[in-house]
Amino acid sequence: MGLVLGALFVTPLVVTYLLVIRWADRFEPEPWWLVLAAFVWGAVFATLLGGYGSHLAEAALVPVLGKGEAMDVVGATVFAPIFEETFKGLGILLIALASALGLRELDGPLDGVIYGGVVGLGFTLTEDILYVSNQYQTGGAVGFVSLLFLRTVLLGLSHCTFTACTGLGFGIAAEAKTVFGKVLAPVVGFVCAMAMHAMHNLLPTVFAGAGLVLMLVISWVIDLLFFFLLAVLVVRDRHIVIRELFSEVGALLDPRELRLVSSYFALSTKNLEVLFSKGLGAFRERRHKQLKLVELAFVKYRRRRGESGPHMDRKEAELRREIALATQRGVVLTR
Repeated sequence: MGLVLGALFVTPLVVTYLLVIRWADRFEPEPWWLVLAAFVWGAVFATLLGGYGSHLAEAALVPVLGKGEAMDVVGATVFAPIFEETFKGLGILLIALASALGLRELDGPLDGVIYGGVVGLGFTLTEDILYVSNQYQTGGAVGFVSLLFLRTVLLGLSHCTFTACTGLGFGIAAEAKTVFGKVLAPVVGFVCAMAMHAMHNLLPTVFAGAGLVLMLVISWVIDLLFFFLLAVLVVRDRHIVIRELFSEVGALLDPRELRLVSSYFALSTKNLEVLFSKGLGAFRERRHKQLKLVELAFVKYRRRRGESGPHMDRKEAELRREIALATQRGVVLTR
């Protein structure tokens, strides 16, 4: 019963957080299949491997520290941050490697923050379900509701923000031009993730109620900084779209189309109007052209950063052809 109730109450909250983060990825949205893969990695592999690693490390240290308060502190503030953030970060590393080898879906800081946040939310889903279900068994309905409110409502973005630091590091590395930058950025992000995680566990473990209150305040400040970072990176992506597509006005797109493609809300509203008035087919064609225009902008941006080669030439030519064909079929974003 505890597991059922945990899944019923935790899942909608975590999915809501996921949709908010995915919605923030306005201009070059990551493919749903890869977002879901990152979520599953956090929910299954990172949770299982991180928990198992922490358990083995604690078991190895029990002969030295024994079972008691000292072991609890070390497990919560040392082993949990190291093993959990390592296996969450491994998921982002796999996405970064796949992207570098040709997938091209982790192109910059915003992409990294999105994937890191999603991995963290997957981890939150499984961990919170396990915690609140166990609390239901030991503390009944009151304990269940109290822990659910604390972990999934008040602290529901904690693991998301931890692992977003690692993702940000990989996103910065994707744009770095030196080997040093490509190595240093993920390492710094990973260290920040572990430090935040350790602080999160240390305060209530060592300082009890006062530590919990302080941890809550710090966590909320971090959440606000996380959303501020998302906003800054979204604005950055918008500027890239405008700058790279401006030279295409009059050729591939109309000036009004550029205004719509670079808008925060107007194009989404227009697309929904078309969906309800003209049907799914018309909506898909508009959405396809919109995404190809944005993809072209980021291909040009990658060229500006120094990327080159036959694959880049083929990709740009293919995008230009698809956009031109869409326009010939009468797909105009302003209509």
